[in-house]
Amino acid sequence: MDFSDIKAVLSFAAFRPDPDDYTQTWARRFAGQKQLLVNFSKNEVTWKAVNRRGKTEDQGHQEGDFMDIIAQRATEWRSCSDGGWVGVSLNSRFIITLESNLPRRKGWEDTIRTNPKALLGPRFDRGKRYGMHHNPETSSSLLLATDESFVRTVEDALKNNGMRPARVGVGLFSMIIDMSQRAFAARKEAAADVLLIAVCDGSVCALRQKMGTWTDLRCRSGLTPDDASAVMGLVQPFLQATDASTRILFMADRPSTPLAADFLPQLSNHHVTDITEPDALWKSFCSN
Repeated sequence: MDFSDIKAVLSFAAFRPDPDDYTQTWARRFAGQKQLLVNFSKNEVTWKAVNRRGKTEDQGHQEGDFMDIIAQRATEWRSCSDGGWVGVSLNSRFIITLESNLPRRKGWEDTIRTNPKALLGPRFDRGKRYGMHHNPETSSSLLLATDESFVRTVEDALKNNGMRPARVGVGLFSMIIDMSQRAFAARKEAAADVLLIAVCDGSVCALRQKMGTWTDLRCRSGLTPDDASAVMGLVQPFLQATDASTRILFMADRPSTPLAADFLPQLSNHHVTDITEPDALWKSFCSN
């Protein structure tokens, strides 16, 4: 046995999951390690470096194409992550839909990654990569479909610049799941008529939840990040169907965005609660 193996056992490192073990939560995979989290939208990239104590050490943003920026920032970004592992949130070339009666047999979390056709049947598209989240009380599910070639392009760009993709996902999907779970956890919201609105750097998702049942969903990606009129256009059909008992929960990827400043005042006639927190995107993204 090598000294490094003995040291790993003594420090319990040998009992931690490997960083590329997607069956484990983000917190377990990267406990006590430096992490780099990158979010990119149409023409802008933002990033956040987290130190081994879980505190933000550095963050930044740059306008331009992701492929150009990753080449420019590669040396800096590699130094921000133990092992070069990077989490990436995408904000374009995906769609979230509301589906019913998808299989929930044991191991579906692995199957949706490795053999999605077995779960989705005629809904399956060979050119997509999928994610899924089930309603805990009904037969409905949220289905995420991301352009497979786009995800592979991002993964290859990381690898070609000396980094490794820990997770390439859609932050908006994580956010709307997080919001729904909060609504279910709070009895008042779980038993009410709730409209959930999540926005993240040019992507928006609105989900209607009535008495614990998901009744409707609308989603768009690839928008201009601060385009409040586009967000209002998407949620307007929901607003027309609300009444005095409807509660609206709003979450942006971070506090005090220009979009929130323009959009929320337009909802002044509704019961709105802004639940955006610092690092809201990354808290949702890394919560599972």
